[in-house]
Amino acid sequence: MILRKLLVGAAVAGALSVGAAGAAGAQTAPLSTPSAPGAGTTATAGHINCSKAEATLARLHKRDEAVNDRLAKLEARVQQLRQNGHTKRADLLQQRIDTVKSRLSTVEARLAKVEARVDQKCGVSPDAGSGTGPSTTLPLGS
Repeated sequence: MILRKLLVGAAVAGALSVGAAGAAGAQTAPLSTPSAPGAGTTATAGHINCSKAEATLARLHKRDEAVNDRLAKLEARVQQLRQNGHTKRADLLQQRIDTVKSRLSTVEARLAKVEARVDQKCGVSPDAGSGTGPSTTLPLGS
């Protein structure tokens, strides 16, 4: 039961970080199609809302910290199982913990990439901003 909650938390954090990166990366300039010869429309670039991006990053960091705290508790449980002579159960739990840690490192790497993009586009580090300031919208560019 505890492991399921841990895995769900890691999956949610991964999905949110991938979703934020996908949403930021999926915003591209639409193709312009002229309605009449010589009368073309200009392509507009996608925009990123800095305050929403910073709030999302803060939420993701909070979930990441919760997963790391839960992993620490599970590692303490492994030590307790070993002390009580339940080495087989401890080995199984440790194997699951290692799997979650490897997935978590992938999620944290993706989160770092998203943070870098938000920092680059918004000009403010996500850790420095509280996300309560005025909403600024900046164009996305490659």
